[in-house]
Amino acid sequence: MEGNSSVLKQVGLLLILNLCFQGLIFAEEKAKMEDGIIGSTFKVLAKTFVSVADINKIKKNNIDRLNKMKEEKFKKRYAEVYKVIKDLPVELKIRYGITETMTKEQAIRNIESPDKKIIYEMINSIPDAIIANQFKQYLSGKKQEIQKSNVVEQINKFWKNLIAKTNMASPAPKINRAGFREHN
Repeated sequence: MEGNSSVLKQVGLLLILNLCFQGLIFAEEKAKMEDGIIGSTFKVLAKTFVSVADINKIKKNNIDRLNKMKEEKFKKRYAEVYKVIKDLPVELKIRYGITETMTKEQAIRNIESPDKKIIYEMINSIPDAIIANQFKQYLSGKKQEIQKSNVVEQINKFWKNLIAKTNMASPAPKINRAGFREHN
């Protein structure tokens, strides 16, 4: 997890720079910085989750669920998933066998193959802009909640929602207002 410390430092530096020089940053640069902060935050959360999760148990549970799933249901669910991952860079989709018409058998092979090291590489290879775009889309659907809370709270809610959807038992790492993981 030594790479996560470096990422946390970079996120912290970006937050400090953003606060100190907010008026001097041009819109495009500010958007890119915001994407970097959001992307880095979720990458740290994802890698933290992977580091503490029982990956083999998660793989087994998801493969069992896919094996029990009817083909029509798989196609419908995968179509929804593909809407999220379709914008990944082509080389990423090729490297990890992501296609629009993936079969259930291919999905199972894709779940079986990666170890934690490969999963970390996958997480790192997702562009920050794609992560930020997905998070912003999530937030746009939650406008009323956002008005009542801050972005850090929304990241925590998003993470808990993601965990609930994937039926993971591991808790979401708590993120404080500075964007750093809280240790219990």
